[in-house]
Amino acid sequence: MQIKIILITISFFGFTGLINLQAQEIQFGLDFQTGVPQGEFSEQLDDRLGFGVGGMFGYRITNTPVMVGADLGFMNFGTETRREAWSTTIPDATVDVENSYNLFHGDLLLRLIPPETTIRPYAEGLFGFNHFFTQTKIRDRGTTGPDDTIATDTNFRDTTLSYGFGGGLQFRVYSGVGTSSSNNDNNGAVANSMPYTIYIHLSGRYMFGREAEYLREGSIIRENGQVTYDVMQSTTNLMHFKLGISVSL
Repeated sequence: MQIKIILITISFFGFTGLINLQAQEIQFGLDFQTGVPQGEFSEQLDDRLGFGVGGMFGYRITNTPVMVGADLGFMNFGTETRREAWSTTIPDATVDVENSYNLFHGDLLLRLIPPETTIRPYAEGLFGFNHFFTQTKIRDRGTTGPDDTIATDTNFRDTTLSYGFGGGLQFRVYSGVGTSSSNNDNNGAVANSMPYTIYIHLSGRYMFGREAEYLREGSIIRENGQVTYDVMQSTTNLMHFKLGISVSL
C-alpha cells in the first residue's frame, strides 16, 4: 500500500511538471520548527518537544519538477538555569549557569514540486545527520543581551545518521520584479529585471534517526564538587513541523 502511494505521488508531480514546464528556479526558505520525538526517543525525553529555527536552499532543475538542495536546523529540548557563586573564595559575587540541551540537524533533500503557481504541494525525501550537544554557559547577572556570556563549554555531544520523508504546501502571497545592475561591453551599467515570488509554507516530515547518546534536563548531576552525567541512549526518530517563508527566483 505504501509503495502504491509513493508511485501515485511521483506520477502526480511528474505529470504536473510536464504540463507546465518552466525554466530553472532557485529557492531560499526560513522557518520556525517544532520537533516531536517518537517512540523510545519520546520516552527518554519524557515527551518533551523541541523548538527552533531552520533554513533551506533548493535548485529546481530546468524543465523538471525535481528540486535538489540542503536543509539545516537547530532545536532546543530544554534549558536549566541556576545561580552559583563566582568562586569558593568570592561567594558574594554570583553568576547564572545555564545548561541547554540542543540538536543541530543537516540534510540533503530531493523534492518533487510543480512549477510556480498559487498553491504548490510538494513531497520530499531527505538524508543527513543529527548532532546532539549539551552546552553550559556562564552569564553575567549584571548585563543582558549577547554580551552577557562569560564562558561557554560543550560538555557532551554525539552525532548519528538520519533519513526520512515529508511533504508540504506553499501558498503564494506576493510576486514582483526586482532590479539588478551589470556592466555591458561599453562599461556602462545595465539594469536587469529579476522576478521573484514569496510563499508562506507549511510542512511536516518524519525522520528516522539512528541510535545516539544524549542528555536531557536533569541529566547533569552535581555532588561534592563533582559532575556526573545520566546519559540517555535510544533511536532518535523525530517528527518535524514547520511554518515559514520561502522566496523563489
